[in-house]
Order: sequence, then C-alpha cells, then structure tokens
Amino acid sequence: MKKELWKSKTFEQPNNYPCPKCFIGVLIGTEILKQMTEDGKYNEQVGYPYGLDNVFSGILRCNNHLCKHIFSVNGLLITDIITGYKKPDGEYVETLLKIYHPKFFFPNLRMFPLTDEVPKNIAKLIDESFSLYFLDNNSCANKIRVTIEYILDDLKAPIKRKTRRGKIEPISSLHQRIQHFSKKKPKICRLLLALKIIGNEGSHTIDTTNDDVLTAFEILELLVEMIYIKNNKRIEAMVNQIITK
Repeated sequence: MKKELWKSKTFEQPNNYPCPKCFIGVLIGTEILKQMTEDGKYNEQVGYPYGLDNVFSGILRCNNHLCKHIFSVNGLLITDIITGYKKPDGEYVETLLKIYHPKFFFPNLRMFPLTDEVPKNIAKLIDESFSLYFLDNNSCANKIRVTIEYILDDLKAPIKRKTRRGKIEPISSLHQRIQHFSKKKPKICRLLLALKIIGNEGSHTIDTTNDDVLTAFEILELLVEMIYIKNNKRIEAMVNQIITK
C-alpha cells in the first residue's frame, strides 16, 4: 500500500488512483459534469471571497488497455480564480483553480489488493471500509473494527472460555477475545489489537485522522497477508508503537 498516495483526499485532476481491478493502470477522468450550488451562486454574486461550491459527478477509466474498467465518482468541487502574474502592460493574468473533494466512488477504490484467498464476507467488509474513507474517518475506522470480529470468527477464535473454577462463560468483549486467542496466535493478535485500538477511536471519538485510518489499512493489509496469503513481514514496529501509545 502506498500510504503517501492516499493522504490527500482531494485532487486537481483524477489521474493517479490505482485501478482497483487490475492494480496496474491508473484511473483517468473521461467525463466530469458540475453544477454550481446555491451557496456557490451567492459567493459568485459577492465576488466569491471563499471560492465557488459545485457538486460534480464523473466517469473514470483505467488506462491499462487490458483492463479499461470504468468507475463513477461524485463529490464537491471548489473553483476559484487566483491572480497569477502581471504582464508588462500592467494586465493581470488569472488562472482558474479547481479542487475536487470526492465523496463516493463506485465501484469503490482499494488501498491494497484483495485476492481470491480472502473470504468473501471479509473482503466485502474491507471494501466497505475503503468506500467510507473519503466520506468519514470515524465510520471507516468503525467498519475496520467490525472486520476484526469477522476475522476472529473465520479463525475460529473462541467466544467462550473456562474460568479458574471450571465454569464456562462467554467472553464479554472484543479486547478479551483477542487476548484470549493470543495464547494460540500471538503475532496475529498483536495486529488485531492495534486495529481494535484505532477502531475504538472511530467509535468513541470525533477526531480520527486520515493518518490513523491509513495506518489501520497498512496493518490490515499485513494481517490479510499473514492469514490468507501467508506473506509474513513488515509493520511489527508500527504495531508495537500503536499498542504502547
């Protein structure tokens, strides 16, 4: 996963997102439609001191000639005029700035590939978390937390345990379930614990950051590799840092 690629949730031209189908080509804009909002019209009347708001929708296409999948995108477009430079005759040359704030992609983008080895129900949840990234960090983090529970189910992690008195009782929380399962899968459970911490932030705070969510995606990618693709490497230091913090 190229974390730097996803840090900004805006673009001036849609031409750098990796195609979620082939992960070879990138998505380029083939058709973008926009319509000014009522707020934008008001700002235009008063000299657009804050830029002009538009809603936009568009079609993106993979530039890999062997793929050519198409995607839709919509969101908010901010347009503004910026003073560029002054000609010798005193005339100012102004340029139009366009900043796109996408909210929805369909089909959703993917921060990392999901191969056929990943169970369909888990891949569906991960895709849903990808789709929420541009819309709301907290909702995205919360969806990742739900994914943890499904991964534990898929790994047959116990939902009950035996007490010291020999009584069987349900495991009351996700945290305790991870801790209990860590006796059998310590490395995997450290990754799950780090994801749970970020997921809890999404459930209980209002300030989950882009970096928090992208870190969670990095860990989730490693987790998928370890469990389903059997590619065990990377990110252990990051996981330790999250848990310690």
